[in-house]
Amino acid sequence: MVRKISKDKYLVAAFITFGVFLLGVLLGLVIEGKRVGYVETKSREQAIDLSSLQLQYQFMDQLENKDDCPILLKTFAESVSSLENTRIRLEGYDLDAKISKYEFELLKRDYIHAQIRYWLLAKKSKEICGSDLVTVLYFFSDKEECPMCDQQAFVLTYLKKIFKEKLLIFSFDSKLENEPIISLLKHSYGVTEFPTVVVDGNVTEGFASKELLLKKICDNYDSDYEYCKK
Repeated sequence: MVRKISKDKYLVAAFITFGVFLLGVLLGLVIEGKRVGYVETKSREQAIDLSSLQLQYQFMDQLENKDDCPILLKTFAESVSSLENTRIRLEGYDLDAKISKYEFELLKRDYIHAQIRYWLLAKKSKEICGSDLVTVLYFFSDKEECPMCDQQAFVLTYLKKIFKEKLLIFSFDSKLENEPIISLLKHSYGVTEFPTVVVDGNVTEGFASKELLLKKICDNYDSDYEYCKK
């Protein structure tokens, strides 16, 4: 009788353990599904915002009307801020998860496409509205190929906090080999090592210090910002 009771206890414990494990898996599926759904929704919102911006630029370009530039630039800044929030969310997800990894790869590609379009629109805003913006393209890789990439990202984050909406930073993962636009950009700017930072077309391969990037950024502003004063 004692042995039977002991055996029953082991069976109950095993059943409870399995139940907890199964519950954890199910919760993981639900949470990851919500993450994918959130980013997909944000991607659709950004696609609509981007389409609206493109129409506004085309309208102004045709009429050569500069009076609406303040409204247009405000909309552009808000859209870029939304794009940045999505990047932070996307990078915070567990991309090493086996479940829905393909969906995450698609979302990353979609995010890269959005970055390229915003980058091109930023160049257009300078042309049409004379906006005082500086754009940075940041090419990075994994820790094995790029041990200094974390430090470079830290420097760029610091500079972004300084210049806020006046500095647009677009980051590209060189390991995303299934996205042709990254290969095209790397070829266009002659990127052969990581990190590489491109400030308004000026290429710096290898780690770029805060002081070096600050000078390159300030050289491209029309206005005299506090952090650019010697």
